[in-house]
Amino acid sequence: MISAFGKTLSQIFSRPFRSILWRALGMTLLLLVTLGAVGMWATGFVPDLGIAWLDPIIDVLIDAALIVGLIFLVIPVTAIFIPLFQDEVAQAVEEKHFAATIGTREQGIIEGVGLGAKALVVLLAVNLVALPLVFLLPGLGFVIFLVVNGFLLGREFFEAAGIRHFTPAQIRDLRRKHSGRVFVAGLVVAAILAIPVVNILVPLFGTAFMVHVLQGIMARDTQTGITA
Repeated sequence: MISAFGKTLSQIFSRPFRSILWRALGMTLLLLVTLGAVGMWATGFVPDLGIAWLDPIIDVLIDAALIVGLIFLVIPVTAIFIPLFQDEVAQAVEEKHFAATIGTREQGIIEGVGLGAKALVVLLAVNLVALPLVFLLPGLGFVIFLVVNGFLLGREFFEAAGIRHFTPAQIRDLRRKHSGRVFVAGLVVAAILAIPVVNILVPLFGTAFMVHVLQGIMARDTQTGITA
């Protein structure tokens, strides 16, 4: 896992990844800025209470809530961009580190959109419950947030990496067999997701990192004669 982390970091800024990186950054930032602009426009419809000392405080609180909301929106935005870049990122990682076991399975458009939509719905639904706990239960709430997203991101990125090699049903079976390792890998991605600004790299890092994790599992299963 440590080796996979180091190799992923070293490749994130390599030449083959730069084009992907700039596209991912551009699209993510564009969406977040657009959402922020819409949010600022919408706050203009919040009526003043007519209390001189209270209205400015309410405005500051609304602006702060908008900023915090945008930070946490990186989670669903990440889910949106996973299917857009997963195959290109996985291909670059496998060509560099796993030339003998490059995935050849072609993913259909419907299958890709379906996986992306499922990831987005699951992340949104769970985080609608988990995010309030960050504020209601300081410390413990963040741990819950980290664990929940570690599980979800581990699952979604693992399936994104595995779809080049297995059918959706096969990759789900493989994930269940190695649920502990996938969860720990997901925690690594979730930890990066919790770091403002840096979390913008999660779509690239998560996909590339999970390719290493998947390939390690595939190598061990081959040695022990286990298949998905």
